[in-house]
Amino acid sequence: MNTIKVKAGISKSSELAIHQDEAVLIGLERIKFAYVCFGSHKHYVNIKKDSSISRGNVLISQKIMDELHMPEYPTYEICVNGNEIVIGPCIGLLVSTRDERITKSRLNKMMTYVKEYQKLHGAIVVFALNGVDTENHLINGYCYNPEREIWQKGIFPYPSAIYRSIGLSDRWKNHFLSIIGDKIFNSRYFSKWEMYQWFSELSKEHINIPHTFLYQSCQDVLDAVEKHGKVYIKPVLGLQGRKVMQVSKESLTYVFRYRDQGRNHEVRLDKPDDAAEFIKKSFIQNRYLVQQGIELLKYREQVIDFRCVVQKGLSARWACKAIIGRCGEKGSVVSNISSGGTAYRVTEILEKVMPSSVVPSMEEKIRNFALEVCNALDEIGINCGDLGVDVGVDTQGCLWLIEINNRDPDPTIALNIRDRRLYYELKAGRLLYAKALAGFGSS
Repeated sequence: MNTIKVKAGISKSSELAIHQDEAVLIGLERIKFAYVCFGSHKHYVNIKKDSSISRGNVLISQKIMDELHMPEYPTYEICVNGNEIVIGPCIGLLVSTRDERITKSRLNKMMTYVKEYQKLHGAIVVFALNGVDTENHLINGYCYNPEREIWQKGIFPYPSAIYRSIGLSDRWKNHFLSIIGDKIFNSRYFSKWEMYQWFSELSKEHINIPHTFLYQSCQDVLDAVEKHGKVYIKPVLGLQGRKVMQVSKESLTYVFRYRDQGRNHEVRLDKPDDAAEFIKKSFIQNRYLVQQGIELLKYREQVIDFRCVVQKGLSARWACKAIIGRCGEKGSVVSNISSGGTAYRVTEILEKVMPSSVVPSMEEKIRNFALEVCNALDEIGINCGDLGVDVGVDTQGCLWLIEINNRDPDPTIALNIRDRRLYYELKAGRLLYAKALAGFGSS
């Protein structure tokens, strides 16, 4: 890792000056003419080797610094490929549509992303869509200043990679694609229905998915209940377990269980026509999924599933950073923490429901399952870097893919198991993959 400080030099010509020994170290020993890249901007320079320049410093003409919109205060890394000199990484965090929403308070919260700046380096720029100058490929944003530990307002080039936490239209995605390439992640948000369709087509031998279909009619739901004994109806675009209903049949009675306004509810209907009418009033065609109910492990009659936090890092390969068991509130049909569930470290909850001798192998099984799911998504062609894979374990020990959270998975689940270090690691982990996309990864 070649870290440098970039300073404006006094030369009036287009020049990059560097210590002779440092030039040898990074591969500039014989090169006299090259071009400097910072974010989306490039500029030709003459290379000057000067032993009077302090090691670890690079001097670039003020004119070029201004044209590249390169701030002096970050600690940069430098890599050379032929006559291309890349200074960076230059990473963008697209967090809002409107700049006025990037308040001082919000920027303070963004500090969690740069807690481990010594692993990132470069220009980390927070910006909003209305701060984008599409004609000149510039952004108005806030770059982290590691010397003062503040976000500093300025104008910067388009980043080399962008982590986005908001939705983007196809027009915006294609615009950035045309300038910086496929360097946005997660490049595409997808719904639960798209996920089930993809994995059904993939026919991966080791990835079980519950039978799932789009809600079209109440009769389809009743037929599925007869077939599976229990189904879940959930919104195609829902989050945090909201508006999920379990439908089962006990003897001749249809039982509807759901959670609303922090409370668990149960409706029991004996007549099929009444059940059909209840379904008809509760759901809209094509906006809900009907999913086969799986007999998942339970602890004290509380349903359990596992959130696997999976990220790509500097190697651009998937790694399962954490597995967190979620145990639903008693009587709840969902396990989500936001719906009253409790978070456990994976070994802690597994030891409550199975012999301790098989816990390590089950943990490894869940980990490998989540990684296989993420690698399968890569095959589809989605540039993801941060996913929450929800895995269910049934009473026979078989694993099931329940959902994939690809819309900015919430790392605060680490705080639910009182692991603040993991929380910061997950926040910084997103930018490590952006660093790899920006050309500063590791093999």
